[in-house]
Amino acid sequence: MSSIYDMFNIGKLGIMAQQNAMQVTAHNIANVYTEGYSRQEVVFTETTPVGGVGTGVDISEIRRKHDNFVERQITDGKESYGNYFALNSAYTKIEGLFYNSQGNGIDIQLNEYFKSWQDLSANPSGTAERITVISKADILADSINNAHANMIQLQKDMNNEISQTVNEINDIASQIAVLNEKISQIEAGGQNANDYRDMRGKLLNDLAEKIDIQFYEDNTGQITVMAGGVATLVDNNSSWDLEVESNPDNSGYYNIMYSPDGSTSLDLTDRISGGQINGLLTIRDSVTVDVIDKLDRFAASLANEMNQLHRSGYALDGSTGLNFFTPAFEAGDSVSSPALSSNAGTGNVGVVIADPSQLTFQNYEVTFSGGNYTITNTSADTVVTGAYTDPDTVTFEGLTFTISGNHADGDTFNVSAHKDAAKNLQVAIDDNDFDMIAAASGTDGIAGDNRNALSIAQLQDQLSIDGTSSFGTYYGTIVGEIGVSSQSSGNFLDIQKYSLDQLSNIRESVSGVSLDEEMTNLIKYQSAYDASAKLISIADELLQTLIGLVK
Repeated sequence: MSSIYDMFNIGKLGIMAQQNAMQVTAHNIANVYTEGYSRQEVVFTETTPVGGVGTGVDISEIRRKHDNFVERQITDGKESYGNYFALNSAYTKIEGLFYNSQGNGIDIQLNEYFKSWQDLSANPSGTAERITVISKADILADSINNAHANMIQLQKDMNNEISQTVNEINDIASQIAVLNEKISQIEAGGQNANDYRDMRGKLLNDLAEKIDIQFYEDNTGQITVMAGGVATLVDNNSSWDLEVESNPDNSGYYNIMYSPDGSTSLDLTDRISGGQINGLLTIRDSVTVDVIDKLDRFAASLANEMNQLHRSGYALDGSTGLNFFTPAFEAGDSVSSPALSSNAGTGNVGVVIADPSQLTFQNYEVTFSGGNYTITNTSADTVVTGAYTDPDTVTFEGLTFTISGNHADGDTFNVSAHKDAAKNLQVAIDDNDFDMIAAASGTDGIAGDNRNALSIAQLQDQLSIDGTSSFGTYYGTIVGEIGVSSQSSGNFLDIQKYSLDQLSNIRESVSGVSLDEEMTNLIKYQSAYDASAKLISIADELLQTLIGLVK
């Protein structure tokens, strides 16, 4: 049978339970604006009855209100968001470098340059017109130099951000490993680790925003996290760092490496498919490389076409064969042809210009296999191949390839006649040597001969690049592609942000803290607390009455 003492115990359990419930409610209220916090809910349960009579209340669980499916969708969405955020930020910078807001873009300066040649053709011996030609050419060359330098600097900035992001990834992974251990220890003791699970969930989202991850939880509550599909970053209470390593075949920029045992390294650079770091890699190794290559082609084509015409003309003193721009792109000039650092052979491939009029200013690759060489125009997919004999000389699309030495299967050489043309473009005629401008096409009546100046002015509208584009059209295509890509990345970012906002709203409906609900709970628990205290008071009065009767 129950007794007055049982009432004391029931009241005590009630006070303790309601006090804990108010503490949980206070914890919810305090974290109403904490990112990643999941509302906690007290689950009351009856204590074991004795003889069919209840013995009070206990708290069986402090439940964490969350939806695993929604949480995982948010984590997956963070990968795409981080990727598009990095892409859009970089595209915005690139667009700012090329967008003509002051009327002084390269396209405007290109028009001004050719206009100066048109003006010179009207007065081929005019000093003012000749000085203007050199001045406009200098301005155009400087702008192209600056555009190239800005793109190189952006590559360096992306490279530095990659290194910083790797450090952030390592820091987050180590924190997750620590939380793994805490969660396992606490839950093994029969307690809840709700707050630690919230912290870990937020860190997972932060990590996913940096790099694509896969993760799963074992029966001890600990998670294993992998990146790039193959690299284990976290397993139970252990974590492994990613590292950066300079790649000599990519201007010394960083590759992302994974070395779990400290000796064997795995290159993750091409395996990463999401997160901020994927966006940074895409900008550094693809977008900027493509823009720089097109700038170099633009500058090289301009210099080559100009120089061929200018060399054929005559200056006021009758001299001829003069270049207007450097690089000159004359027959015999050397061309960039570096070997890959992974080449096993000791051979060499030297390349020089054979015929400037045949140059495509596209990229080439020389490879070796089974005693044969293959020269491939990687843009047009044109190929020349043959059995290799040391030495061997091949002329292909305006270039002469001299192959010598021992080459192993798989050895590769990258060839570019236009590499760094935008960086190195300069006017070859000094400001004071304006008489050396070759406006004439012959030696008779040089002072009044404007035929070469007219031919150069007409270059503006000729399809000098790939036989399909004028200089202005080609440059416009570069700027247009940047604009389209920038707009596209911005649209994808907006879509991803909207998707995450919707998921956050769904999460909030499940896990979010409602101040109105918590205040209602607080009043409810306080009333129950007061009632339990009143029960103890009544039990005490009953006991005192009973003691008085005994006396």
